[in-house]
Amino acid sequence: MLSGKRRCIYWALAITIACTGASSAQVVKDHDRPGSSSKNQQPVDDSLRNIYPNLPPNQVPAVVARGRQLFETNCAFCHGADATGGNGGPDLLRSVLVNHDEKGELIGPVIREGLVSKGMPKFTLTGTQISDLVAFLHQRNRDARLRFTYKIPNVLVGDAAAGKVYFESHCASCHSETGDLAAIAARYPADELQQRWLYPPKGSIDVTVTLASGQKYSGKVKHLDEFDVSLYDGQGTYHSFVITPKTHAEVTDPLEAHYKLLEQLSDTDLHNVTTYLETLK
Repeated sequence: MLSGKRRCIYWALAITIACTGASSAQVVKDHDRPGSSSKNQQPVDDSLRNIYPNLPPNQVPAVVARGRQLFETNCAFCHGADATGGNGGPDLLRSVLVNHDEKGELIGPVIREGLVSKGMPKFTLTGTQISDLVAFLHQRNRDARLRFTYKIPNVLVGDAAAGKVYFESHCASCHSETGDLAAIAARYPADELQQRWLYPPKGSIDVTVTLASGQKYSGKVKHLDEFDVSLYDGQGTYHSFVITPKTHAEVTDPLEAHYKLLEQLSDTDLHNVTTYLETLK
């Protein structure tokens, strides 16, 4: 099996059947929407909904973070990392279906059942994973609509001491406050610092391809999806392979620990760690 395969969620900008039922949907309150955060809801929302009738509320940051990771792993190849369109997949921020979805009632079935005729396969995801993906798409939709009014909130609202404890138990095996993170808070403003530790810049990814004959090719990934893999080996030679049941690609991503962390990271831990990192000046 292809480890960490890149799959894509692909749906049309307008799906007549789904949107017909959604066109009369009413905007729900934050406390009625799973994954939303009432305390983060901006008071200005009511007036903004005169302009954006289907404006989704702010989502819980930790849930959005998990959803983003799921999206990057499964969907970004077709729809782009920010859901604005990619390799054959449409811009989901302009999707009628996404814009009319309230609680995942429209997005969820498309993820589960796929749109095979349009090149989108079914996805076997848990209900929580689908909710995380929905939260990510809703937040991206909201941020895109309000990009001219958006103000970065204060992210330093956690407990630095608790953040240090979390850091030492989850991060210290790879990072050091006196090594790679020394004076990191002096290099980045708080909001960018939070973004960088949640989504660190991607580096090179190693892959080993094993053919049916048993022959192996290892190197740095050039391209990888569920159909093909290409790489440059240690001598700089380019190789490309079609993924089949007998051709396996084993991926080693140095950021795998970050991806796993997002799956368990709570909103409280997120702010605690950011507040702690801000002390490293």
